[in-house]
Amino acid sequence: MKSGFVSIIGKPNAGKSSLVNALVGEKVSIVSPKAQTTRDRINGILTRDDCQIVFSDTPGVHRPTSGLGRYMDKCVRSSAADADAIVVVIDVSRRVSDGDIALVEKYLRGDAPVFVALNKVDLCSYEKVYPVLERIKPLTAEAEGRKAIRDVIPISARKKKNVDVLLADIIAVLPEGPMYYPADEPTDRSERYMIAEIVREKALLLLGDELPHGIGVEVTDMFTQDNGLTRMSIDVIAEKESHKPMIIGSGGEKLKAIAERARKDVERLVGGKVYMELYVKVRENWRNSAAVMRDMGYDPKKV
Repeated sequence: MKSGFVSIIGKPNAGKSSLVNALVGEKVSIVSPKAQTTRDRINGILTRDDCQIVFSDTPGVHRPTSGLGRYMDKCVRSSAADADAIVVVIDVSRRVSDGDIALVEKYLRGDAPVFVALNKVDLCSYEKVYPVLERIKPLTAEAEGRKAIRDVIPISARKKKNVDVLLADIIAVLPEGPMYYPADEPTDRSERYMIAEIVREKALLLLGDELPHGIGVEVTDMFTQDNGLTRMSIDVIAEKESHKPMIIGSGGEKLKAIAERARKDVERLVGGKVYMELYVKVRENWRNSAAVMRDMGYDPKKV
C-alpha cells in the first residue's frame, strides 16, 4: 500500500479547493469566487485499497498584511515542508505571470516531486493554454540548483477533467507506507470546524466584495436533543461596526438567507435535522487578535 501527504499550492482563486474536493471525491473545502476563501491547512483524505493520500488544501500564496495573513502563510510553508509531493495549481483562464513561474521554480529547489496543474481549461481555448505550456516547458528539464517538473497536466477541477491523470501521476511517486487515518474519514477537521466553514462559505457567496476578508465564524454551542434535532448557536464575526448591518440585511433578510443555505449543507454533514441560530458580533480588528483567531480555530501553534 502507498501513502503520503500531497500539498496543493497556488495563488488565490487558482482552484485549489475545487481540486482537493475532486481528488477526494467529497466536499472537504469550501469554495467561493472570493479571493482567500481558504484560510487554513485543510486535509482531504482519499482512501482506496491500494493507497491513502492526504491532500493539503492551502491558502492562496500572497504577501501577508495581518496576523491572519501571517498565519495563512505559515500554513502554506508547513504544508510544503511535510509533503511527499507538491501540486502547483495555475489558473490558465487568467494571465499567467512571472510570479506563477517563480512559484513553480521555488518548489523545484526542494526535495519533493512537483506537478503543475493548469486549471480551468474548460474556460479557455487551446490557443490560450498552449502559450502557457511553452512558457513552462523549460522547467520540465533539470537545471543547476533545481530539479525538473514531473508532469504538467491541463485540468478542469470543476468538471473533473484529467483529475484522474493527475491522481495516477501522484500515486506513482508516493512511497509505500501505512494508513494515517481511518478509512471512512474524508478530512481531519472536526465537525464544528466544518460547520463554521459551511456558514462562512454561504456568507462569502451572499455578501459584498468589501466584507469577505473581515468575516469570521465560530460555533459557540452545539448539542443534540433526544428527538435527534441538533441545535447550534453560531457567531458571525465582523471586524467593523459598520459591517454589522450589511451582514444582517434589511429586516434580518441577509442573515436569514445565510442560515437557510448553510442549514441544508450542515444537515447533510451531521446526518439529521438542524436548528441553527446565527448572531452577528463585532470584534474590532480581529485579524490581528491572536485570542479571537484561536477561538475560530486559527492557532499558529497547531500548524
